[in-house]
Amino acid sequence: MTKESKKKFYEQFFTPPVIAEGMLKLIDAERGYLIDPSCGDGVFLKSALKCKGIKPFGCDIDEADIKDLNKGALKGFLLAGDSLKVLLNYKDTFDFSVGNPPFSAQENLITNQHTLNSFTLGKGRKSQAIEILFLELFIYILKQGGWFSIILPEGIISTKSLQYVRDWLINNTQIYSVISLPRKIFNGTSSKCIALSGKKIKSKLKGKVSFASCEDISEFTKIVEKISKGNLKDTLAIEELAKINDWRPERLVIRNYGTDNWILLSELVTLRTGFVKYGEERYFNAESKTHEYYQLFIARNFLPIAGLDLKKVTLFIDKNNPSFSEKAILRKGEILFVRVGVGCCGRVAVFDYDINAQADDWIHIMTPHNNVDPWYLASWLASSYGQWLIKQMSHGVGTVSISKSRLSNLRVPRLSKIQEDEIVDYFRNAIQKKENGWQKELDKKFKKYIKNLAVLIPFPTRKFSYPLRQKKNQHAIAL
Repeated sequence: MTKESKKKFYEQFFTPPVIAEGMLKLIDAERGYLIDPSCGDGVFLKSALKCKGIKPFGCDIDEADIKDLNKGALKGFLLAGDSLKVLLNYKDTFDFSVGNPPFSAQENLITNQHTLNSFTLGKGRKSQAIEILFLELFIYILKQGGWFSIILPEGIISTKSLQYVRDWLINNTQIYSVISLPRKIFNGTSSKCIALSGKKIKSKLKGKVSFASCEDISEFTKIVEKISKGNLKDTLAIEELAKINDWRPERLVIRNYGTDNWILLSELVTLRTGFVKYGEERYFNAESKTHEYYQLFIARNFLPIAGLDLKKVTLFIDKNNPSFSEKAILRKGEILFVRVGVGCCGRVAVFDYDINAQADDWIHIMTPHNNVDPWYLASWLASSYGQWLIKQMSHGVGTVSISKSRLSNLRVPRLSKIQEDEIVDYFRNAIQKKENGWQKELDKKFKKYIKNLAVLIPFPTRKFSYPLRQKKNQHAIAL
């Protein structure tokens, strides 16, 4: 079995050292017995060796990994075998458990009845996700008062069907922190993951939970530092967490805004990205010759901040053109968002035309869900408040850009239908008439209906024609 096929067989996606070190710091692993029940290449154990007061132990089903680790400083502290069976003999043994357990694909759920019945979260079930059993194992092998730090798929803290797992955690542990990790942090998978830490203790619903969304791996160490020092502003009382169904940090941040009426953009729209070819396959027609031609919208068709100019650039393609894509065809009522480019990243428009059209790959396309007014969403994105939030999500130095995953976490305030309709009427008319100063008036309308909006989402101190053009030398103030 090759290294790559073995990695796939065991569902192995190794953890970057900076994440491993941070997860150890989260639980202050300085002295005592520590175990990684799915140690793999040993990244957590090697980090733990730097702490003189820690005795690290590891277990993994991959005998080759254990053999390699036994050649070094960890010799004699390792077990080869199925942790879900081998480590059942070590209940209440360790001071710390830390690691990145395997995640289940649909075809390799745990179905062995003996294994399932050995765990509270598996008993009586026909199958169970391996990461859920490992989560229980991480806590099972701890002494009372012991600390755990574990990487899990995001679904465990957010999916409605897994509420029973979160209930079990509340009853058997004291959650300390929840950190959302960026996608593609592990080579070979883009799964959305979180780092969850806490303490094995019968919960008394006391204390606070820290939560943060890590957009880039370089931010992780800083987030850990803030949590460790108690300087992270985003915290929630455990008794409040127990009442919440969705523990994603992005959702908890919204709750901290003081209202439940802030919604993630991903809950209001479905996102996709446009398409175009490059190189020799990139060619267009300057005019539409028949009804079979589609106008290709590019960033230069967008007006500053909001709105479209169909005539500024006219490029046409037909279905035989290599740049044509069914998925990129626009439907009336969809929202277009320029995802990349200094000066134009963040521009937004509602596609409100009865023409054949397609968006190129510089544009994200949002399809609003039922009963969601595209003009209202576009008005929020076009306001100074929305543009400020967009700026925070942009990344890059030479060319700034915003991915679909980042954009999906943008926060949108929901108002009454009468209030939203009032904002839509103003915004739609102002854009169509190209009124001067429309953004300032739009801001006033949002501020009128959202309490403390200027404090919750502060403006930069300097105003620019293109809010995303300047990222440096801007700092937030509460107006």
